[in-house]
Amino acid sequence: MEFIDSHLFRQWAIQSLVVFFFVGGLVGLAVGACLVFCSKWTLRVFDALNRWVSMRSTFKAFEIPRDTTRAAQKYRRWLAVFFIAGAVFSIFVLATKFDARAVISGFNLNTLRAPVAAWIVESAKWLLIVGNLVAIAVGIMLGFYPAAITALEASGGRWYSDRRLVKGADKMHLSLDQWVAAFPRTAGVIFMLTTLILVGNFGFILFGLR
Repeated sequence: MEFIDSHLFRQWAIQSLVVFFFVGGLVGLAVGACLVFCSKWTLRVFDALNRWVSMRSTFKAFEIPRDTTRAAQKYRRWLAVFFIAGAVFSIFVLATKFDARAVISGFNLNTLRAPVAAWIVESAKWLLIVGNLVAIAVGIMLGFYPAAITALEASGGRWYSDRRLVKGADKMHLSLDQWVAAFPRTAGVIFMLTTLILVGNFGFILFGLR
């Protein structure tokens, strides 16, 4: 964290960002010139490079519901031991070996006021303790009250598909591509003018930083 906050790193990050936009502007300027002076060849290159990759198809396997109830019921006693033992150990460590100062230093909370940083760390500690108490309760239910945990899963378990939520976002919109194909030289001139401004601004900044 100290390295990221250092002046040398910030200077390097700023220079890298300026170089990125400057080079990107030069590439955009070249593309605009190609659209103006050799539009047919440029459009053929665009057609060859333009490929639509559907995220819905790529992540379809991750959206298939998989029921783990049978496996959980089959090994419920082992899972109960794991839940209870892990939660008890975590609570013991949090209650006896928790070092707030080390956490504040590790997460670079020294920049905050001391009471605020201490409040954040202590709140996180008690949230973890409460979460582990819940894990102990779940472990007990798994080990001794399997019907109760099954009923809880049935009432609380709902499947929400991200693919349905973002279904419209996966549709291709080619209005701009079609306009560029219809008026390549006009698009090239507009592209050159805008990228000239980009190259000029970031070129001035780049050579001013040297």
